[in-house]
Amino acid sequence: MAGESRPFRVLSLGAGLDSTTLLLLSERGEVPRLDAAIFADTMAEPAYVYETLEWLMATVRIPIYRVSAGNLEADILAVAASQEKLTAGFRGQPPFYVQNAPNLDYATADSGGTLWRKCTKDYKIAPIRGKIRELLGAQSTGRLPKGLHVEQWIGFTMDDLGRTFCSDVQWITNVFPLILPKRMRRRDCERWLVKHGYPVPQKSSCVFCPYHRNSYWRDMRDNRPAEWHRAVEFERQLHAGHLPGVRGTPYLHKSLVPLPMAPIDAVESGNEELFCYACNT
Repeated sequence: MAGESRPFRVLSLGAGLDSTTLLLLSERGEVPRLDAAIFADTMAEPAYVYETLEWLMATVRIPIYRVSAGNLEADILAVAASQEKLTAGFRGQPPFYVQNAPNLDYATADSGGTLWRKCTKDYKIAPIRGKIRELLGAQSTGRLPKGLHVEQWIGFTMDDLGRTFCSDVQWITNVFPLILPKRMRRRDCERWLVKHGYPVPQKSSCVFCPYHRNSYWRDMRDNRPAEWHRAVEFERQLHAGHLPGVRGTPYLHKSLVPLPMAPIDAVESGNEELFCYACNT
């Protein structure tokens, strides 16, 4: 447990490439020893993420905790199917693409945009912070006892310099060991894992995340048909209901058409992914 001498070190574990590498680096002593790793389960990850998580729990001695704020997929569909008059920006709202509906009062752009993203905060950040406070023996809210402080490790690499940010709470300091001191890129993570005989994990994110690139959607359609069907069915049920405060139809793909019709075979320029904090590492 943390004390005056050093902070409590905890990893935000997504069970993707980057955070898996960081956990194993700590396990092998190549970076300081973690006190805990916490996986926030939306219950909507691809099967391979849960396989990686189970493998890590059987492989490392660092305690891994699995927490959840609920089933994000079921919760979204329940909101869409509900007739309740909920306010816009409901709990767990993903950044769906939305085509503006006609408005009789004023002109609106018709190019579409994304909804305010609340899924990461509500289903990843909040449960992780709740578990950290529990591990520290602190109350669920309020100030921490004097002398307690947290280093929250995040698996961003040198490819993600633009994603780094400071914590929004005083009792947590965000730390990015793959950037400093390791100066590792994603390709370096892959090489390190292979060198030490570890499997190379795939990207972690919800099956229906609107931030997937075309290449990810294609891989899901061609190689993971059950998850492709799950995403298509999720969007169909989403369209059958109505999200509170949303004018227009929410889509999973930026083309603003249903996923089976989306131009996912088109090759996108560049390699940059859209990411959520705590989701894709």
